[in-house]
Amino acid sequence: MTVTIREATRDDTLRLEAFLKRRMETSMFLRSNLRDFGIGNKKDDYAMRYFLRERGGVILGVGAIANSGSLMMQAVEGLVEIAEFMQTSLPDDTVYNFIIGESTQAEVMRKAFGLTDAPTTMDDVEPLFTLSLDRLITPAINGAMLRKPLQGDIAMLNEWGYDYLLETGLREAGEATRQAVKGNVARSIDAGTLRLLIRSGKPVAQTGFNAVLPDSVQIGGVYTPPEFRRNGYSRLAVAMHLAEVRKTGVKKAILFSANEYASRAYRGIGFEQIGHYTITIFAQPDPKD
Repeated sequence: MTVTIREATRDDTLRLEAFLKRRMETSMFLRSNLRDFGIGNKKDDYAMRYFLRERGGVILGVGAIANSGSLMMQAVEGLVEIAEFMQTSLPDDTVYNFIIGESTQAEVMRKAFGLTDAPTTMDDVEPLFTLSLDRLITPAINGAMLRKPLQGDIAMLNEWGYDYLLETGLREAGEATRQAVKGNVARSIDAGTLRLLIRSGKPVAQTGFNAVLPDSVQIGGVYTPPEFRRNGYSRLAVAMHLAEVRKTGVKKAILFSANEYASRAYRGIGFEQIGHYTITIFAQPDPKD
């Protein structure tokens, strides 16, 4: 049968979700964006155009681009052809901001889009971890509690969020980043995905999810201020949050780790490394230039 490549339509939603679900460990952003924004949404930044490589109606691979310019993929083979088709379908002035995905595939897509030598502000290959929640190890709680943020926590969360983005290299210092953090915090609170670990009446760490599906969650935004570190607060916060969502039917958790210290914490609650995940952020020209 002939292999074809085309842009997905709304009629492909269920088939695409089934394809991505079978590869959930490296498809969480693709799946959650599909669930939250659908196909054909030209308004929301995280909504995506999906391009399918098929044979006889069976999806073999997917390439995607968000309205915000993030490139993602799920294709073990044929990704070069998908990327070439995408480039002929996208406007000539398309700005590519990110490439995010399983590391081998991300490298292929970057080369296929001619972005190998493009300047970056972040280009990290991070260990990818997964955990079946029936194997979750919860550390001793020792009087700590996990709760949703309150109105009075917002200013603190904005500061923590700013420090987190600078420490991880996801953003550069400046007012634009502070404004982005305010939006991120507000969206996380509205979505109910952010939690604070409270010890002796004081917030000491935060944790959250950056992708949420009925069967799985992807952890993101874990942060402990420097003065509270080396106490195991991050791993406790993550474990308690996962124990909470396990009660709702979530079966699996996924994350990629920024450093070995964090990796040790995640291994301590049962996570196992299954591969690598790449986050590439391309430098953009200063609009004032």
